[in-house]
Formats: sequence, C-alpha cells, structure tokens
Amino acid sequence: MEMFGIKLGTVAVVALSTSAVLLGAAFLGFAAVSKFQDTLASIGQQVREERDAHWQGEIDRANAKVAQAQENQAKAVLEIQADSSDRVNAATQELEEVRKRNAALSNGSDRGLTADRVGLLPK
Repeated sequence: MEMFGIKLGTVAVVALSTSAVLLGAAFLGFAAVSKFQDTLASIGQQVREERDAHWQGEIDRANAKVAQAQENQAKAVLEIQADSSDRVNAATQELEEVRKRNAALSNGSDRGLTADRVGLLPK
C-alpha cells in the first residue's frame, strides 16, 4: 500500500490506523473531561449562590427580629418616660398644695410641729 508517496507495509498501516484512532479517542476523552469540569464548576457556582441566598435570607429575618425588638423597646421606654413624667408632675403639684396649706396656717413663723402641720405630713 502506498500513502503520500511512501510504500507502507500492512503492519505500518495498522499501526497508523490504530494511532489515529487512539489520538481521536484521546481528544474525545480530553473534550469530555473538560466539559465535565465545566459542568462541575457550574454546579458548584449554583450551589454557592443558593447557599448564599439562603443565609442572606436568614440574616435578613434575624435583622428584622432585632429591628422589631428595638422598636418595641423604644415604645416601652417612651411609655415609661411618659408615666414617670406624669408621676413627677403629680408629686410636684401635691408638694405645691402642701406648701400652700402650710403657708395658710396661722403662726407661720412658729418653729416645730403643731397638730395642724402634722396633718400635712403624708400618711
């Protein structure tokens, strides 16, 4: 047999044919491995994105709970401040009334406690 102007024997033809088949198989194997690696990389990226989305959702839910707790705490603080303000105002008014009643008693310059002044003390 003659190939490219060179006379080849049967063994050489078989060897060249086998080499060509093996070379083609190696190329197909390399292409398959490359495609498999690309597929694995794509799957890995998708899994990472899904994981990140899941944990971002968990973080967002936790942040929402914290924000709600802070809002509830701020409302409670405002209620406590309003209540304490009301109590302070009531005590201040009561003190002013006691001072007025004390000033209205006779003998305002007397020292010590008289029965009328003892009546002004809180019970």
